[in-house]
Amino acid sequence: MASIPPEEENYVRMSLLLSGICPRAARIFFDNEFAPVGLAASLKKESYTLTDLKKTNRINQSQWNLLFPRAPGRIKHTLESWKQNDDNMFISTRAAKHVLNCVKKNNCVLIVASSGVGKTCTLRHVALQMAKHEYEVLTVTDPSDIVKFHNPSKKMLFTVDDLCGKLSVEQCDISSWDAVIGDIQNILEQNNTKIIAACRLQVYKDDQFRSLSIFKSCVCNLLSENMCLSETEKQSIAELYLKEKHTEIKNFLNMYDCFPLLCKQYYEDPTLNVKDFFQNPFSVYEDEIDELLKKGKYTKYCVLALCVMFNNQLQFQILTEDVSEEVSTIIKNTCEACRLNRETSKFLLRDELESLTDTFTTKDQNIYKIMNNRIFDFLTYYFGKHMLKCLIKNANSGLIKDRFLLHRQDEIDKFIITVPQEYHEMFIQRMIEDWSKGKVTDVFSNINMKVPQFRQQLLFNLNKLNLTYQRQLANTFDIRTPRENTDDAEKDDAHDDDYDTVLLKCCRIGDASFVRWCLYLGVGTNKCNYYGQSPLMKACKHGQIEIVKLLLHNGADFNKCDDYNQSPVMMASAYGHTEIETLLLQCIRQTIVKNKT
Repeated sequence: MASIPPEEENYVRMSLLLSGICPRAARIFFDNEFAPVGLAASLKKESYTLTDLKKTNRINQSQWNLLFPRAPGRIKHTLESWKQNDDNMFISTRAAKHVLNCVKKNNCVLIVASSGVGKTCTLRHVALQMAKHEYEVLTVTDPSDIVKFHNPSKKMLFTVDDLCGKLSVEQCDISSWDAVIGDIQNILEQNNTKIIAACRLQVYKDDQFRSLSIFKSCVCNLLSENMCLSETEKQSIAELYLKEKHTEIKNFLNMYDCFPLLCKQYYEDPTLNVKDFFQNPFSVYEDEIDELLKKGKYTKYCVLALCVMFNNQLQFQILTEDVSEEVSTIIKNTCEACRLNRETSKFLLRDELESLTDTFTTKDQNIYKIMNNRIFDFLTYYFGKHMLKCLIKNANSGLIKDRFLLHRQDEIDKFIITVPQEYHEMFIQRMIEDWSKGKVTDVFSNINMKVPQFRQQLLFNLNKLNLTYQRQLANTFDIRTPRENTDDAEKDDAHDDDYDTVLLKCCRIGDASFVRWCLYLGVGTNKCNYYGQSPLMKACKHGQIEIVKLLLHNGADFNKCDDYNQSPVMMASAYGHTEIETLLLQCIRQTIVKNKT
């Protein structure tokens, strides 16, 4: 056989190198540089950038599907897992039947209750029943997925668990829904798409939740008189989960709303004394953790504290790889607070976490978590009593905003930590520190910011700072992603990477004193968020007449529209704030008359 010329031989070799070897070598190199386990977090972090690229057609639909796949196999596996649990461990209740009936008659249904009552199980049971009626079931966490993946030629049911946050409303979640709420309403009006969602009762009752009007049309409260678990239903649940021991707790059926969760916890750890557990379930865990200290098991004690410190999101890499100085300091400070050497090996901590798997902790996608939310609630409260100073100084800002109250209130979750007077100053300084790092949303969505007395305390402390630092804080903003370039010079002056400014947050919470503080420090009244919403628009939406007048007096543009072409007067009208609407119309008329003359 004739030999091929050297040029052709080199071509073949180069072709094999490029098509056969290079992709594998590039993949190995890329995976070493960027661990695959961090892909989901990286995509989520850059979701706004990617969305902008998709809007400008720099990412096409097929590329988008590769980044955010809706794999039928994965969805099928999820539903199979739901069905297996539903078939074996679900007791049909009047609440489940009522919710199913509501979903059949309505396009959007919301399930509310406190933790451990059975919201998630009910949601999944109803979704499985709807699947039998030829509905395609999709689980979503981002509301934009409803717009992306709805199919007008199919009957579809979207499920949303922990809607807008677990313990309290997450403002970023509200903003995500606000951005697409009009599109979703149009989809629901087509009558072949439904949404069933679940959230904790305190989230539903939050004032910020009012803007999500689609979830107000049909609300199923599992604690209401006609839906709460009957004694017969509780006995059936106890028989299923406790087997022959169910008779030992017949006097404790009505002690806790979270009875279904307690049954599940006992089922997962039947070594517990059943009577003690159901009489005081958290005292069992408290005794167990106290015993760790008494026996000198400080490392086990410490890893539980770390789960709390990182707000139940303790990443595997933190205990195996190099970390930032800030994270390293948090680990060292926690070790010290738990009576360990500050230089305790991270690998030793990791091994102890692994040893607690299936008793206290679980590992999901290389993130260590406490087994269920209610135990995590208890552990947060426990360590809040035993190492409060360490928590205030080092805990994740998400934990700081949701779990600590300086002024105790009625009807608050019993596991919310009340901060003693001597730690108030430290707590406020921690919030200011988070603020200076750009965690503006965490600061202004802190549960204490709902209390006027606390806002006065915070403002008092801010005014004690030097003016340069105050001005820096007043002009700090959440950084998300660059906005599209526009011809609007003011937007360019306001920094293209602004998301929500401090002034926008102040307008949302409705505190005129904070607004005056921002204006005194020279914050621009027309700086907009990612969606083009100005402070004036926020004040109009939330009915803050005093703040509207302040902003107008300081040069706010009452004609400025957001990215959806809504003006402040349209916003005031849409939310029924007639006094603000009248004021803005008067301003518009005066401008027209002035321009004519």
